[in-house]
Amino acid sequence: YSNFSSSYYNTLISGSKVNQRCAIFTDSLGGKKLKQLLNVARHKTIPELQSWLACNESKWLSHDILNEMTELFAHDVLRTLIEEIKRAEFFSIIMDETADIAVKEQVSVCFRVVTECLEIEELFIGFYQTASTTGDALFDLFKDVLLRLSLPIKNCRGQCYDGASNMSGIRNGLQARVKEQEPRVLYVHCMAHVMNLVVQDVAHNIAECRNFMSLIRELITLIQNSPKRLAWFQDFQSADGPSLRPLRPTRWTVKAASLQSIASNYSALVEFLDNLSSEDKSDAGGKANGLLQHLQKFSTFFSLELMLMFFLRAETANRALQHSQLHSQKALQLIELLREDIKHLRENGFEDFWKNTTAAADVLNVEGPALPRPRKTPRRLDDGRAQSHSFQSPEAMYRQQFYQVMDTATSSLDCRFSQAAFKHMCSIEDFVTGKGDCGSIVEFHGDDLDKGRLTLHRDMFIDIAKQRGVCLKTFQDSWTLLPELTKLIRLGLTVPVTSCTSERSFSGLRRLKTYLRATMGQGRLNHLAVLNCHKNITRSRHLDAIADDFITRTAVRKNTFLLRK
Repeated sequence: YSNFSSSYYNTLISGSKVNQRCAIFTDSLGGKKLKQLLNVARHKTIPELQSWLACNESKWLSHDILNEMTELFAHDVLRTLIEEIKRAEFFSIIMDETADIAVKEQVSVCFRVVTECLEIEELFIGFYQTASTTGDALFDLFKDVLLRLSLPIKNCRGQCYDGASNMSGIRNGLQARVKEQEPRVLYVHCMAHVMNLVVQDVAHNIAECRNFMSLIRELITLIQNSPKRLAWFQDFQSADGPSLRPLRPTRWTVKAASLQSIASNYSALVEFLDNLSSEDKSDAGGKANGLLQHLQKFSTFFSLELMLMFFLRAETANRALQHSQLHSQKALQLIELLREDIKHLRENGFEDFWKNTTAAADVLNVEGPALPRPRKTPRRLDDGRAQSHSFQSPEAMYRQQFYQVMDTATSSLDCRFSQAAFKHMCSIEDFVTGKGDCGSIVEFHGDDLDKGRLTLHRDMFIDIAKQRGVCLKTFQDSWTLLPELTKLIRLGLTVPVTSCTSERSFSGLRRLKTYLRATMGQGRLNHLAVLNCHKNITRSRHLDAIADDFITRTAVRKNTFLLRK
């Protein structure tokens, strides 16, 4: 029971011998955490433990015994997950890779299935250590996973990875190798990763935005890399002012929070940099003076407000995309809403944005908007055929930057979200709603679907919907009546949208395998990860049955424990 509690609540024990003489489990701080849990259990849940722990004989607390117990728990959960995958018939694979604290490459493997009641489930199966991350190595790992779980590749209908070449390469990537074995497997480039690429397109491809983001990164680094400067800056902050948030390019939803912390502390930052530049005679003082001059310019404040407005909208969409039960059509609707919002801002949003930004700049005593000094082209480079463009007013110059951000975002959304898998999903939606035929769908899925029955069931569904006012949200009531149409919808829902389930497992990996647990074996890591990721299933396990399984493994245990008949 205590070993189960440790796995469930992530209060881990190290899983290795303390020394050759004593094989008692200890926690990462050297305390006997398992014994503490057992002592609590003997008073609250299992009073009989008191006499057991008081005896001088073996207490079955060695590292091998407890690793075996954890394995029994994890395998019991895995059997439940595998049964669910097999009941669903069709499945999709979700994989991602990361390095753990011991600098070992860990591949997270997850499956996406749709139940008979049309409920979407994304199931974490485990981490697989690999020395190579080439497309061929990952494909061998993929086949090994299916073999261990007794899952045929012919039932795989979707795959979702990030945009790395070893995953998404059209020739030697994992997705290409899988499609060679089963052409009906649709590949989806993780939409959360794609949205982050859209944000990076705006932040990197526009010179003013790129320079501004670099400036903010330098500013935050200058303050946060020194405890002395950070404490000094906090003296200038208001009591309710938020702390500065680091700007991390690869994190999906922290850029807006980082810029928001700059905007909320703008006056405090100006005052702090002014004091730092005048009192600190080191290089930090020189950097502070340069940063101060930038913060006092209207161009910097305008870029801050503009990028913050865009990041807030993009990150709102990205958060919505990370839902594990999201399907492709809903995801495309979210992207379309974002696209329409950006188009509306481009057409009608600049005047209000300009008015609010200039008013806020006046309150913060930022320099007013002004045109830059005109630059004359050197005579040796001027052929006299072209005249450099000059803006008539500061508003016109900043209007162009505003339009450039909106146009770059729109074009990036149009380009990056035009995946082939989405076109197939749209054709399924058109057929189900009566706007298209099923010719291309049946041709793609082959023997998965019967064209005649599928058309008949679709027509019956439309007739029922017209008579009863049924919408797709209540289609679960009719799935037994229309099995062929139900199968088509399940095939569509099986295709994943993002690889966020694998990303979330990496958060668990960092909690499980820390600096103090860096020597944890791969088997124990996987067993604990499965128990920790599937807490609801773990909580529903029958401890007596698992204990009986543990006892029956050896004759010594049978003689020690009275096995319940």
